[in-house]
Amino acid sequence: MFALVLLALGVARPPAAFVEPGHVRLAVSSWCWGSHCGAPIAASGKSAVLRRGARVRVAFAFTPATVRVGVGGRGVSVARDGNEISWRATRAGGMTINVTGAGGFVAYVGRLVVR
Repeated sequence: MFALVLLALGVARPPAAFVEPGHVRLAVSSWCWGSHCGAPIAASGKSAVLRRGARVRVAFAFTPATVRVGVGGRGVSVARDGNEISWRATRAGGMTINVTGAGGFVAYVGRLVVR
């Protein structure tokens, strides 16, 4: 029984996403994946630090169907390639990355520092 509970807890979470360079894990602010939903409102961890004009890449553990990105409260146009998205770092601020996939939706958050 205990193993079944651990297995269920392991599955009941959204897929991870990372910002490159630096392999910075994005925090999750809300999600529904499969038959589970949550809104952990966890603080994002380490900031992703890039030079102005560098390419920001985000890799997902799935191929997104739709993607919407905002940095500093403004929308950002992104290029998509399989399970990755990218854009040029032109401004700093909080990042919100909303994606949908075959399993549901995830709202990721993080912080982008541009130098």
